[in-house]
Amino acid sequence: MIFPPLQCARLLLLLLLLFAAFRPAGSAAADAGTPELSGFATLGAVTTDRRDMWFTRSGVNYPGGGDPDFSPDSLLGLQASLRLMADNDITLQALSREDGTNSYDPRVTLAFFRQTLAPGLSARVGRVRAPFFMLSDSLHVNYANPWVRPPVEVYGLNPFTDLDGIDFIYHARIGALDAEIHPYYGHSAISFPQGKARLDATWGLNLVLTRGGFSLHLGHADARFRVKYRDPQHVALAAGLAAIGLGSVASDLSGDDGRTSFDSVGVQWDDSRWQVIGEYVRRRADRYVTSSSAWYLSVGRRFGAFTPYVSLARQILDEPVARATIPASMAGLEAGWKAYLASRNNAQRSLTAGGRWDLSPTAALKAEFTHARLDRDAWGSYFPRDKAQLAPIEGNTANTLSLSLDLTF
Repeated sequence: MIFPPLQCARLLLLLLLLFAAFRPAGSAAADAGTPELSGFATLGAVTTDRRDMWFTRSGVNYPGGGDPDFSPDSLLGLQASLRLMADNDITLQALSREDGTNSYDPRVTLAFFRQTLAPGLSARVGRVRAPFFMLSDSLHVNYANPWVRPPVEVYGLNPFTDLDGIDFIYHARIGALDAEIHPYYGHSAISFPQGKARLDATWGLNLVLTRGGFSLHLGHADARFRVKYRDPQHVALAAGLAAIGLGSVASDLSGDDGRTSFDSVGVQWDDSRWQVIGEYVRRRADRYVTSSSAWYLSVGRRFGAFTPYVSLARQILDEPVARATIPASMAGLEAGWKAYLASRNNAQRSLTAGGRWDLSPTAALKAEFTHARLDRDAWGSYFPRDKAQLAPIEGNTANTLSLSLDLTF
């Protein structure tokens, strides 16, 4: 069952309790207006032609669980907004989806107070969307995206989706362009099958320029970075490296002292018939994760309610998690080291052909077929169904069929 009834009830209760906690009491609440309630959902299914590997979304879902697999894309979200006074409001959002710990427990994904400071300038305090990508604002509301999911080669490079902190959004007119300037600061944390990760002292700046159907996104972020791996593969490898005097290498695999940066450039063009979307991102890290870059280009053409599209995507390894020279006499440790590096490398290339059928102004049915080739030393966006040492998947190709029904209400 994709959304157990108990989890759905807990999601509704959580949102209502949070909303009640922030709502003004007495007549002041009535004067402020009524709350705006909305929701969104995706029912998605994924299958591949490989019986030795699962499709997975890095940092989003737990690998496997069935074939077809409903966990990568299926979700249910509810949102409430309330205007307190003429120049401020609050927004709460809760989401239920399978996370990296194989749990559907509802999670608060937005909870912020917004204050208008001046014409065109507002500040938000609390939990806001982490704006690392061009399409970060619509990441959970998949109805707003043309595909079954944003290309994993790009959007898998930074799985942090929310930020606890503060941001400012300033809208201005620059000649014929509409400009949005978006600085932000905060921290974030996620869990994934191998452990946990956290961003601290995260600061960033985005610039979006729009004119008609064209928009340009530019973004940069820096953060302190920590990763704690707990999977048996990591524990065994770290112990083996320490035993041969490579403890410094082991300390580069997991810990609290990392630094990372993230850059993104994106463009969109839509003339109501043709839709062109492209994005390039780059992640730099001094330890714990790879330094990688990725891009995609997607072109779609509308024919009434039906929009076929094709997408090319690529993720490239720039620097591995760490480097080590293993003595030739330690063949077992060397093999374990190579397998470890492959498991932390998501580099691959893919070609996707799909279509979107808008059933109504609030519902869309999507289907897409993806042919992916993993780099020879990478797991890409897949996860072995058996132990990696027994069933290596690096260098393989996979054909993946994805279906989704996206709703807003």
